[in-house]
Amino acid sequence: MKKRLLIGLLFLSAIAAKAQGVWVSQATGFADVSSGVRNVCAVDSNVVWIASYDGSGGGANRQDFSRTTDGGATWTAAAVSGVPASHDWSMINAVDANNAWAMFYNANAGTGGGIWHTSDGGATWAQQGVGTIFDASSFPNVVHFWDANVGFAMGDPNPTEFEIYTTTDGGATWTVVPGANIPAPLSGEYGIVGHYCVIGDDVWFDTNKGRVYHSTDKGL
Repeated sequence: MKKRLLIGLLFLSAIAAKAQGVWVSQATGFADVSSGVRNVCAVDSNVVWIASYDGSGGGANRQDFSRTTDGGATWTAAAVSGVPASHDWSMINAVDANNAWAMFYNANAGTGGGIWHTSDGGATWAQQGVGTIFDASSFPNVVHFWDANVGFAMGDPNPTEFEIYTTTDGGATWTVVPGANIPAPLSGEYGIVGHYCVIGDDVWFDTNKGRVYHSTDKGL
């Protein structure tokens, strides 16, 4: 009787543990043991992209990312090619295992930066909108794509309105959102790298002044 009771308790404990679930630690693939993860972009339960940061406390600029296509069983890390050493991560965003957008700011100068895109899983990257978006006075904060074509990007006020762009061709061309469409910033107000949320066509980003900006039409 006691044996049957013990087996029953063990069985119930196993069911309870399975129902509650567990967290599993995964290796990121980053070679540097002091690498941290700046942000995570999960496309689905298998495909996830991550951007790094310097976890040593030295504040070094980082341009490396990692990607998994098997739910985190294996990760492959590499660097975003073509990004200057002066740049550091704002965030990474992806729509599938091949297409991702990497946003960087110029950490050395304090302003400047841009967006780089890959269509081959991170093997090669190309900067988008050179000379048309995010000039030397910009500070890029957020990039998001709903699919391989439609996306938006946001940067700090430059010079008087938040710098917001939309694209419908995967970032080959970008259109600036008119200042009349954007509430004026407060004095000294700016966005925060990677701070945003998207549900359907709705987009929210927050600011250092405790305000939230909201769009119902994908950033327009």
